[in-house]
Amino acid sequence: MAIMIPLKIIGENPYEPRPAKKPNRKIRIGLVQLNSSFSDQCYLPLSVGTLQAYAQKHLAYADDYEFFMPIYTFMPIDQAVKILIEADIVGFSVYVWNFENSLAIARELKRLKPNIIIVFGGPHVPDGKKQFRRVKTGDQPTQDPGQEKISITEIFHRRYPFINIACHGEGERIFKMILEQMALDNCEDLSNIPSISFLDSSSNFIHNNKLERMRDLTQVPSPYLTHVFDPLIRANPKQKWIAMWETNRGCPYQCTYCDWGGATEDRISSFSMDSIRQEALWFGEHKIPYIFLADANFGILKQDIEVARYLAEVKESTGYPEGVSVQNAKNPKPHTLEAIKILEEAGLSKATVMSIQSKNPQTLRAVRRENMRPEEYQENQKRLRAQGIYTMTDYIIPMPMETYDSVLDGISKIISEGQHDRIQFNNLSILPNAEMGDPEYQRKYRIETVRTPTTNIHGKKNTTINGIEEYQELVIATSTMSREDWVKTRSLCYMVGLIYFNKLFQIPIIILHEVYGITYRRIFEMFMEHPRQSSQSPVFTEILDFFEEFSRGIQNGTQEEFFHSKKYLDILWPPDEYAFIKVCRENKLEKLYAEARTMMILLVEPGQFTGPLFDALKLNRSLIKLPFQGNDMRISLSYNIWEIYRYTLIGQTEQLKFEDHSYTIDRTTEIWKSWDEWYQKMVWWGNRRGAYLYGNKNPHEEIAGHH
Repeated sequence: MAIMIPLKIIGENPYEPRPAKKPNRKIRIGLVQLNSSFSDQCYLPLSVGTLQAYAQKHLAYADDYEFFMPIYTFMPIDQAVKILIEADIVGFSVYVWNFENSLAIARELKRLKPNIIIVFGGPHVPDGKKQFRRVKTGDQPTQDPGQEKISITEIFHRRYPFINIACHGEGERIFKMILEQMALDNCEDLSNIPSISFLDSSSNFIHNNKLERMRDLTQVPSPYLTHVFDPLIRANPKQKWIAMWETNRGCPYQCTYCDWGGATEDRISSFSMDSIRQEALWFGEHKIPYIFLADANFGILKQDIEVARYLAEVKESTGYPEGVSVQNAKNPKPHTLEAIKILEEAGLSKATVMSIQSKNPQTLRAVRRENMRPEEYQENQKRLRAQGIYTMTDYIIPMPMETYDSVLDGISKIISEGQHDRIQFNNLSILPNAEMGDPEYQRKYRIETVRTPTTNIHGKKNTTINGIEEYQELVIATSTMSREDWVKTRSLCYMVGLIYFNKLFQIPIIILHEVYGITYRRIFEMFMEHPRQSSQSPVFTEILDFFEEFSRGIQNGTQEEFFHSKKYLDILWPPDEYAFIKVCRENKLEKLYAEARTMMILLVEPGQFTGPLFDALKLNRSLIKLPFQGNDMRISLSYNIWEIYRYTLIGQTEQLKFEDHSYTIDRTTEIWKSWDEWYQKMVWWGNRRGAYLYGNKNPHEEIAGHH
């Protein structure tokens, strides 16, 4: 008996209803979602778990399909093949961090068992039919209208002929249809399955029409709640689990550097609040310490207030989760801020991310982020900081139309508008299904890239089990930023990270701006230019040389994205953090402060009192957290520097006053009894909040590979 299942298809030729036939044998299914281990913790494989949960709910003859336990982490290729070799079909969920290793497993499976069906899905599978805003609005292409882009899927298949089927877009329904086709003819006829591409028996490339996105996500069961992961958890009792979580899907924005939005149908659809509430409770009951919320814009929907409340209530009753990372709505609203505040008050927020990416209007137009409203960002930034909520601003280097000057201006504006916690300077990476991955787009902005190994911040170096590196395409020059300017820009970002956001000189820099009226741009220019013009700054010259050499290494493909230090925990550090550690560890702080004092004096107009600047330097130096401190410290200042600094952090102003101020610095509540403990718990864990000064605590243990 066959069951007919109707489908709704986007395209000119709708597919006929599909028959579902009872398999004549048990169909065995392997699933692979390779995740890196972060601080010995690994994600439960949400993508393939959802495929399994959906199939088991909706297959007409679900009992005739046997799912193997999913492979969730990297392992030797022969070990993975041994686990999967008895399967009839294997589905791989692939992205930039697992693509090469997934290929290696699939290639070897096909060699040993030619009749096995290999299916690849996920964001790394190139979709030549994905439509971007340029196509929707009728923007004129610069050359051949899209033909080169359409061919990228065919190139993918011909490069990897051992992949039988590539899935594009949401995979749940498509994978279920592929399993049904296994029962019909072992996937010999794929013409009736939407949203897939393949090479037919005559090696002709076929890319089927696209299935419309799901709007009713209540049809997608939770792998957490349907016990999909129970056997996996039981089989790995020593594994520490963390979780990825979806409460909605879709993104209304068309940022060209992102593969999340940009498609014609990318509106937001939500999972049911009942399911969300039960999943939050599941995380607490299973003692999941960390959740990465995989929604594109947390807080864009009013229901996210309830999502935050569920998490806060579960933490209060179970003690878990300990932390949650979210990607905040691009244009925050009052309900966005309310949801963020709930997470913060519950002690769940890792950091509130402000996704600015650039302050250059030409860049924002080029990457389709012109809908960003700077005034709202500035107001929200101040409001959050006034409430004691720490924020982190994303800035991507080097976006199209960005220059060294525009980046320097952008950094200065972001700080002057109230960001004093952290700007995270991300390297621009090309994603296969983002509009920026379109060859036409890259020609337009003369984007140059380098293929470099994918590494994790604060992760281990060379952790590949199989000697198979995963790679990313980093942008290292554009039409407006030459290769040399990229090195200079990247070095600038490291320098700002070191002196301002790692708090080495944040207080005197703020005093120079607030009291002396010197722009942040001019201050940062001094730190970038003076070491090259004078022999009086040997420590800063050494640091700047390191930043430039490191940046050139990335650009030339000889250096990973982060700096490996065997001496300092044997992990990968952001270069500014490494420089911070090195200065402190090698007892160069006093020399660095002497050099900074000389440079800062040059910024002060002749005749102006330097007392406030000197007090600020003294205060900042006294507040830097260091190991082995056994006593509190008492300092006296002649000006109200501390008050000016604290008011500035919350977006308010305080007038300079000449009067005695004495302070006791609490250096005994937080104590680090070894350098290694300080590297980890102060420098690493304090990164997001820039919690490097006494009086500023970081409440969260951080996970390698995560910002």
